[in-house]
Amino acid sequence: MRIKAIQNSKSKIQNCGLFFAFILHFTFYIFNCFFTGCTTLPKEPPKPKVYLEVPANEYKPLVRELVVTFIDVGQGDSIFIKTPGGKNVLIDVGGTPYWKQSNYDPGEEVVVPFLETQKIKKLDFVIATHADGDHIGGMPAVLKKFPVGLLCENGIVSDQPEYEEMHKVIDSERIATSVLKQGDSFDVDPSVKFEIFTPPRDFYFEGENNNAVVVRLAYGDVSFIFTADIEYEAEDFAIKTYGDKVRSNILKIGHHGSATSTSERFLKAVNPEIAVISVGKYNTFGHPYSGVLAKLQDADINIYRTDEDGNITVRTDGKKFVVECEKNP
Repeated sequence: MRIKAIQNSKSKIQNCGLFFAFILHFTFYIFNCFFTGCTTLPKEPPKPKVYLEVPANEYKPLVRELVVTFIDVGQGDSIFIKTPGGKNVLIDVGGTPYWKQSNYDPGEEVVVPFLETQKIKKLDFVIATHADGDHIGGMPAVLKKFPVGLLCENGIVSDQPEYEEMHKVIDSERIATSVLKQGDSFDVDPSVKFEIFTPPRDFYFEGENNNAVVVRLAYGDVSFIFTADIEYEAEDFAIKTYGDKVRSNILKIGHHGSATSTSERFLKAVNPEIAVISVGKYNTFGHPYSGVLAKLQDADINIYRTDEDGNITVRTDGKKFVVECEKNP
């Protein structure tokens, strides 16, 4: 009987100890919350970056390649895509905005010669991301020179002179047109996937830039996201709508590296290995913004710039990719 009593006594002491420890821990937690703010569970760590870029001497494609060239059109955008199946896609053509009162036409003097050098006979798919002159000002020269299978826009009718000139040629050449919005895709080549992230399907943002057509291109394990001129608002929309699907190996920096684009949230969501900035040398806008460059450097992202590197070509077999620069081979 005495042994049992002693065991019961020990059990009560242990229970009291556990209860006292719980009270002490709970009191400390309340005290900590009151003075420092309650802590939440740790967030899931960011997913590690996948490094797929390799030096030219290590790149030995075993299948047909996807080739993407960021054409140096000065202060503007133009991207030419040759799919593994031999289809030709052109996103924007650069251009000199009407208000500059200049006769220089990057479409005629840069893009057309580039396409001729590539022995292009037809453009299967052309995208005019939005109506800004530095994206579509050179479009008439290209549309007059090459047959076009289909030309797509964002669906906004603009009163900008460059838009009106482009549509005159579209009408005269009887080019088929269509509208691209969030959720759309197009099947130019079954080996690659083109997805449209913006503009939103049911509404438009204020202004031209945030309504630009944003395209994500994937071939095997390698992906690109072409952001045209979108700014923070459209970037946030893409993140909220697509989440992890915005992740891409190669990011075309929005709006030529402007301070109004490439938020830290967007950069973290895309988590690119390399960034390409299409920008004109000695431009009057201060592009690319030093803060954008700092974000890219802090995130350990390799930076390529058309003003420094000339035409920038990415070649990939869907497993690895290599970057070739015209001015810095």
